[in-house]
Amino acid sequence: MNSIEKVVELLRKNSAEISRTVNVENTKFTNEIIPKTILDNKQKVKIDFDGLQDKGFITPDTIGGEKSEEYRVIKRPILRNAFGKGAVSIPNGNMIMISSSLPGEGKTYTSLSLAMSISLELDTTVLLVDCDLINPSLSRLLEVDENIGLTDYLVDPAIALEDVILNTSIPQLRLIPSGARHEQSNELLTSTKMTDLIKELSERYTDRVVLFDTPPLLLANQARVMSQLMGQIIVVVEAEVTPQNIVKEAIDLLDHDKAIGIILNKTRKLSGGNYYGAYHYNSSSKE
Repeated sequence: MNSIEKVVELLRKNSAEISRTVNVENTKFTNEIIPKTILDNKQKVKIDFDGLQDKGFITPDTIGGEKSEEYRVIKRPILRNAFGKGAVSIPNGNMIMISSSLPGEGKTYTSLSLAMSISLELDTTVLLVDCDLINPSLSRLLEVDENIGLTDYLVDPAIALEDVILNTSIPQLRLIPSGARHEQSNELLTSTKMTDLIKELSERYTDRVVLFDTPPLLLANQARVMSQLMGQIIVVVEAEVTPQNIVKEAIDLLDHDKAIGIILNKTRKLSGGNYYGAYHYNSSSKE
């Protein structure tokens, strides 16, 4: 049994004991081009904490709650790897991609919850990037889908990186929205400029965590291409729904020398109505 199969088997065994229910909206894909509306990116994005809390997300108001504690456990090995404090140094460890095998497994929930949790650290800043350009649910959730963002930066040389990085009402959380819809959004994610952007972020922001909410791995090849430039890769798995062979197929697309983590999502405790997630690293992560 190889390392991937061991992780999947471990998750299967744990799935009867650990759980979280997450309401994830149905995924719809379209290549519709929507005219760009440029807003003032220097204004702080006001995050609707009450609305997010109602949807089950971690917020500064839920510190000490069960979900907050779950993500505190999840983020610890991620942060150790991000800043070279793990058992083995991981190149670009602070560049972290979050994906899933298929749509609807909770990768956006995980991306935002993890970003929220990390941003509550006393000395860590997080940059959250919405790279799911076909289905930018993160940007819609945070109501920044009309701001200029990633696609605009990738297609318009006049737009600087600073123009698309938004401050938020959480001082240590920054955001790059998806930007305007574009008919070649898939190609943009695999473009040279996207590669240059990831490299620039890794070199410029060595002191912060950069989280990329990317398309599902089995939907197209953009996430796989992006994964080559990441230090850590997190695959969100919908427990008791996504077949093990699908998870294995997705992970097999990745470089097994990378730090590959799996977050088990939407699983149910047998003992009652409390819900929580699980995080396991592939043994190839050295952590």
